[in-house]
Amino acid sequence: MNPSAAPFLRQLDPPVADALVARIRRRIVPKSQFILRTGSAGADVVLILAGRVRIVIDGADGREVVLAILGPGELIGEMAALGGQRRSANAIALDDVEAGYLRAEELRSFLAEYPDAALALIRMLIGRLVEADRDRVDLATQDSVGRVSKRLLALAADHGQQADEGTQIGLTLTQEELASWTGATRETVSRALRLMRQLGWVTTDHRRITIHDADALRRRCGETEWR
Repeated sequence: MNPSAAPFLRQLDPPVADALVARIRRRIVPKSQFILRTGSAGADVVLILAGRVRIVIDGADGREVVLAILGPGELIGEMAALGGQRRSANAIALDDVEAGYLRAEELRSFLAEYPDAALALIRMLIGRLVEADRDRVDLATQDSVGRVSKRLLALAADHGQQADEGTQIGLTLTQEELASWTGATRETVSRALRLMRQLGWVTTDHRRITIHDADALRRRCGETEWR
């Protein structure tokens, strides 16, 4: 894995990570509840301690667009907090999430005290911007099968669990959610998954997906390695 793609907390030296965790205020956010809301003031940043979070925005047609699915160690809400802006996306708990809240001024104080953490934050933001650029290129150049292949590889890298028959994506995901993450309709994603099943690349069962031929997915979307 590219070090810059590792969760923010894992990029910090252990004493620095401990210093950050010591400053946060812990809270349990139940599944499906908002952690951060679009349009709210960026007064806090949130460190995900346990569980997974879906980052989404509402499109012009009212359809929800998934931007990312993030897990333990990730930092969210930092751009609004550091930039003094209102939030541009919703963060919604996919599981019961243990979240650590830190006020924007507390984050700035922490970064001033630990410059290496500031560099890690910059690397994280650059990585997310690069990924966003790649998504725009994929939307313009890849067909739906290629885009779905890339998303499945990313999900396997972040949430994959090794099984006898392949890599099971340890995340319950509807076709509607996968569609909103690939810039396609649910029907298009359904056709792409049906083709992948016919080719033996994946199997699906009760909203869970198992990858059997990761090399085929990589070739289809032009990925050279898992993140």
